[in-house]
Amino acid sequence: MTTRDRYRAYADRIEPVSPSYAAWARSLDDDLVALLDSVPEQRRQPELVFAVARRLGADPTDPDALRALGREARLDLATQLPSATVQANDPRRAAPVVPLFAALTARSSRPIALVDAGAAAGLCSIPDRVTLDYVVTDRGGERVRMHTPAAEGPLLHLVAEARGAVPAPAAHPWSIGTRVALDPNPIDLAEPGAFDRLVEAVPPEATDRTTLMREAASAALAVPPVRLRGSLPGDLDRALDHLPGGCEPVVLTTGTLVYVPGVDRQRVVDRLTERGVHWIALERTGILDGVAATLPADVDRDDPDAFATVSLDGVAVAVCDPFGTRVRWLRDL
Repeated sequence: MTTRDRYRAYADRIEPVSPSYAAWARSLDDDLVALLDSVPEQRRQPELVFAVARRLGADPTDPDALRALGREARLDLATQLPSATVQANDPRRAAPVVPLFAALTARSSRPIALVDAGAAAGLCSIPDRVTLDYVVTDRGGERVRMHTPAAEGPLLHLVAEARGAVPAPAAHPWSIGTRVALDPNPIDLAEPGAFDRLVEAVPPEATDRTTLMREAASAALAVPPVRLRGSLPGDLDRALDHLPGGCEPVVLTTGTLVYVPGVDRQRVVDRLTERGVHWIALERTGILDGVAATLPADVDRDDPDAFATVSLDGVAVAVCDPFGTRVRWLRDL
């Protein structure tokens, strides 16, 4: 897929929620395409490019602002893109992974210890502090409470649509004993201005998403992780070695591996296997060959509701839209 095709597809996908980002994605001229083609493939993600553009002063409500930035600040854009990261981890992506943590907890007598790889500010590092409701669409919209936290203090409430082999609700509340946040630029939400940095990649129309992120930030502040500056695959072992003995180690990746070069993605998977740790992932469908091989034949990779694959220990268990708000469960946990 060419860069221009990639941005057209993104525009079609994002337009219902962000006409301004759709307009930016469709505004690419030949010069902008050439600039993007000059940086590594994993640095051409629209959300990443748009976040950097806004950091450089481009107004997302102006359809011509991105193209103008490419002309007037081309060097700044080209300089920042290779080292930039998207920091707006979307807490809605916890909705498909909470049942996986519940399943692991039910199978193990050891306390869960989490490494959130690509954690940013840790908004997805709090699955145990999520009150999760599923609206089961193939049961007439029945609302099912999947998990109620045992924790006190700030919590995050998520609602998602679900269908297919929907897991049973958690039999009891569970919690995570240790959290390690691994990220090239980890965000400490307690620092002044940290939340503003976090939401700079969020489309301007998505005020409800910003509100939810603020709720998740409050919940995350109540259980601050050990923050490690590092990336995959090189710093995976260092992060795992921070976990205490006698725990059940779980590595979580939510939209992280798309920013890891292709050859290194497999190195991540191989190392997880070698270390014998559990791996919960919500990653773009098709970028991991081994996971893709476990998808049923009827999963259409071009379906927006199969944009991402949810997997447990390398086996696909669900597919969902990019934000985890519509989940099709594929098999029993």
